[in-house]
Parts: sequence; C-alpha cells; structure tokens
Amino acid sequence: MKFIRLAALFGSLVLLVATAVSVLNRRGDLRNEQETRVEQSTTLAATSVRSSVQNASDQVYLLSATLAQNSEAVSTELADDLAADLARVLAVDDVCVGATSAGCTGVDLLALKTVGDLAAASERASNSGDDGEAPRAHVGVNSDDEGLFVVRRVAVAGERVTVAVLLPQETLIDATVQELLDADDVDVSVSLLDQSSDDEREPIRVADGTRIATEVTGAGVTDGAVVVESRVDASIGIVGDEPARYGLLLALGTVLLALAGWTFLVERRQLERRATTDELTGLINRREFERVSEAELDVADRFNSGLCVMVVDLNGFKQVNDTLGHQFGDLVLAASSERLVAAVRDTDVVGRWGGDEFVILLPGLAERGAVRKSAERIWNSLASSPVVGDTSMTASIGAAIFPRHGVTLDSLMRAADVAMYEAKSTGVGHRIADTIIVSESALDGDGSSGEGTATISTDKYAGPDRRHSPVPPPPVPGEELAEPVPLPLPDGAARVDDPTDVDDPTDVDRDEVSR
Repeated sequence: MKFIRLAALFGSLVLLVATAVSVLNRRGDLRNEQETRVEQSTTLAATSVRSSVQNASDQVYLLSATLAQNSEAVSTELADDLAADLARVLAVDDVCVGATSAGCTGVDLLALKTVGDLAAASERASNSGDDGEAPRAHVGVNSDDEGLFVVRRVAVAGERVTVAVLLPQETLIDATVQELLDADDVDVSVSLLDQSSDDEREPIRVADGTRIATEVTGAGVTDGAVVVESRVDASIGIVGDEPARYGLLLALGTVLLALAGWTFLVERRQLERRATTDELTGLINRREFERVSEAELDVADRFNSGLCVMVVDLNGFKQVNDTLGHQFGDLVLAASSERLVAAVRDTDVVGRWGGDEFVILLPGLAERGAVRKSAERIWNSLASSPVVGDTSMTASIGAAIFPRHGVTLDSLMRAADVAMYEAKSTGVGHRIADTIIVSESALDGDGSSGEGTATISTDKYAGPDRRHSPVPPPPVPGEELAEPVPLPLPDGAARVDDPTDVDDPTDVDRDEVSR
C-alpha cells in the first residue's frame, strides 16, 4: 500500500511537471507562430507594394519613352486614349497624359504642385544624359495621403508631355496577396511617409493585445516611403487552442496528487490516533491523558478553578475474562467505556489507564459534594443495567481534588488510587481521597527528630495488586455496611480528618461509607 501511494505521488508530480512544461512549450510555440505569421505577412505585403510601384514605374516609363520617340505633337484624342489604356493596365482611376489637362481619366493630376515638382525632377534627370542612373519614373507621396504619384516628363515635338498616375494606398497590395493575408487572419495596413527612407524592418512588438511587425520600404520611391504594418491577435491563453487536453492532464495530475496527499494525511491521522487513542475502547490512552491533564492542571493553577481526577476500576473483571473469555471481556471494556463517556460532561476527559482501569479528568470540579455526585452518577451509569448481554458490572471509584490532594498529576493519581482501593476494600462505590499525616522523621527518612508534623500526599504509595484482592459483594439496599477497613499507613503516620473539608456541611466523616 505504501509503495502504491508513493508511486501515485511520484506519478502525479511527474504528470503535473510534464504538463506544466508542455504548457510552457506550447505557449512558446504559439508565440513563435504568431511572430512568424506577422513577419511573413509583412514581408509579403511589402514585396507586393514594391512590385506595384515598380510595375507602375515601368508602365509610365514605357508610355513616356514611346511618346518621346514620336516626332508629332500629342493630340488631345491620343492623350485621352493613352491615359485610358494606362488606367486599364494599372487598374487605377486617375491617369493624366499630355502637355495640358486635357488627357485625364479622372482628377487633373497635372494641376497639382507635387506632380509638377516630380515632373520637373524627372525632366532634369532625363536631361542629365545619364539614363542608367536616372529612375525610370519619379514616385512621390501625395500630401493628402491618398497614395503615390508616379510621374515622368519628356519632350515631344517641342512640347513637354507629362505622364502621371495616382496609385491609391488600397491598390498598393495586390488583390491576390490581400486574399492570402485575410485567409491567414492577419490585418495589414499601408501608410505613407513624407521623408525618404531606405528599406528597414522594425523589431516585432506587442501593443494593445496585438503583435505588430512593421517594415518601411523606400525602394522605387524617390520622394517619401511606404510603411507596411501587420497585426495579429497576441492573446495565447493558458494553452492556446487546446484547453481541453491540457485541462484534462492538469486535472488528472491534481486529482492524483490530492489522492496521494489525502492518503498521507489519513495515514498520519491514523498514526496520531494510534499514538493517542486506545484501540479497543476508542478513549485516549495513558500518554495522551497525561498530556491533557498537565495542560488542564496549568489552567486550574493559573485561574484557581479547581480540578478533579478519578480512577475507575471495574469490579470482578478478571472473573469475566476467566469464565467468558477475553473476547467477551473486550466487549465489556468497550461497553463500559461508552457508559463512562455518557455519564460525564462534554468538557470532561475519559481515558483508559490500562487493563480494566479508567481515568476521568473533571476540570472545574473542586467541591467534595459535586465530586461525590459525579462519582455516584458514573457508578450508577455502569451498574444500572447489564453492559453486555446479561453481564452487569460495578466499579470502584477513587477521586482526588486539586490542589487539596495534590498539585501534580502524579500526586493526584496516587491519592485517587489510594481512595479507589479503600472503596474496593470496603465494598463501597466511591471514595474521595483523605490526607495522611506523618512525622517529620518519617518524611525526612534520616531518623532525626523534629517538632510538629507535615502534611503530604501519598506520593510514595505504589498501591497493591487490586486484581488479586478480594472484592466484597455489593451492599444490599437497606442494610448497614460493615466497618471500613483502614488503609495501612507508613510508620509514624496517623489518619486524621481532612482539616480543609469545610466546603460541604453535609459531607460525612472520612470513615463513613460514601454510597
């Protein structure tokens, strides 16, 4: 059983640790997956932007180069046709071709200052004579952030002919690429910068619950730059998209750990119970009774609340064991312990001292009259009816009161033991301890003489073997009891009445029998 419990504990710990490590690894994998998605999406979108800008530049360059080779002036009809064809090829709305604003498919781009500046810059580059270094077309950012202008100016038949195209931001990313990004659940946005910049990628960051990757592209843009930003949801949760599996593993490990811990706790409580409880009767054992009594004695001494210790010895229990067997004797002991518990208060403590002897601790009980009533109630609880089958039991009860008969548990137990033996010897149900007076020489043990006497408890009294002592029959109601047999005392001792016994006016003399 112990091996199984240790195996369950080890297995539960391994399962919990493995699950925790798996959860951490899974979270790391999900984080890496998010970073990969957002990084790849940014790269794909930035590549699409560069491709769109390059394609527009190439188309504008080809058209302008074709016009430059034409020796005739560009008519209005030709400009309109060329603008419409270019708009269809680039899939845009705003294209202007010509020396004036006549050849435009939409907005008059040639009237815009930004377009004029880009056209002048492209003209200067064409006139520089170094066509290999000059851009195919000049690309600039619209001041209203509407998109990119792609512009080139050439000389045709003595006139300056300008080709201008406006690429809206939403068209910078190809439609096919946008569908892929949407399918990957990535939000990609494009913004424009007025300042020129080289291609640059910023570190991936997390803001407002989203993981963000940003790339700045300046390739092909002569005046400004394009910023591509990709966003994915950064929430991972405890285990990402597999909460059921990891939740089951964690629950299983927790249950196994709880069961293992519970069995250890049960075993510990069982060990504690075995160490403090008598297995046969369920009462506390001698060691636990001593511990509880010491604590109660400390309380009684501190608050002057009084305390009583009773020793209860079953009469004739040896004959029950000899005639009916030890198993039946065990039943008698268990039933007797139940009656003892039922006869005392909830605050009282009943324990098994050993064999057929029980001890009872009654905190707060200091008056002899109250002690006598408690002893009578306990005796009647045992003798009122058979305890097991038709077997009846009586008991001899001795009581000692703190601090009258002792201030330690040992002295109280010895005083109660003497009183119990007196009750057993005289055939009465209970007896309260008396005080023994001895001479100082008997107390000192050195033979020296001294004046006066000293009062001591019966600390040195070991007690006879009561289990082999004759037990007189119980008294018959209505008949007088025989004269009590006095208890033998040490040399030089004299039995006297208790001088402190003034609390109960109805208390009988110490030589009278307590019924």
